[in-house]
Amino acid sequence: MEPVDIVLTKETFEVLASETRLTILKNLNERRMTVTELADDLGLAKSTVHHHLQRLADAGLVAAGEDGHAWVYYALTPEGRALLQPHGSARIRIILTAGLASLAGGVVAVAAFLTAPVREGPVPPLAGGGSLPVPEGPPLELLAAGIVLAVIGVILIAYACARRRGASPRTRGSRDLYR
Repeated sequence: MEPVDIVLTKETFEVLASETRLTILKNLNERRMTVTELADDLGLAKSTVHHHLQRLADAGLVAAGEDGHAWVYYALTPEGRALLQPHGSARIRIILTAGLASLAGGVVAVAAFLTAPVREGPVPPLAGGGSLPVPEGPPLELLAAGIVLAVIGVILIAYACARRRGASPRTRGSRDLYR
């Protein structure tokens, strides 16, 4: 099955703003269901569930399927499934982007630490009088934060690359990254 990209519009966000509709989507992600099954699971009236299903259908996230049975089953559309289960390459891109951003932030922090000017400031007066000039540099926390960010970035990038190499072209879009 080819991955589907979903375009999130203002109307889609309005539909997804309801906790009940989100719960319906999650239930339909497990299996197709009738209005009665959903109403029982949610503890709501069938008319209320039907209204929510209609809003989800209008947004293109669910569809009613009549397969010759006496009941109408609702199921996620490919767009609805893509919303709940983004394909693996999208997850890999997100992790890779986060890794690159973290690495860049770490490099900038280390560079700021290394290029900060060193100032000489006086030490508080000693008991016998007088003071000695002591160099003041950037805070060591900046260096520590830079190193931590860079290490996290490298780990995320390595993880994303390993996941990308480990997914075959046929299953790359459908593998679950967070097993």
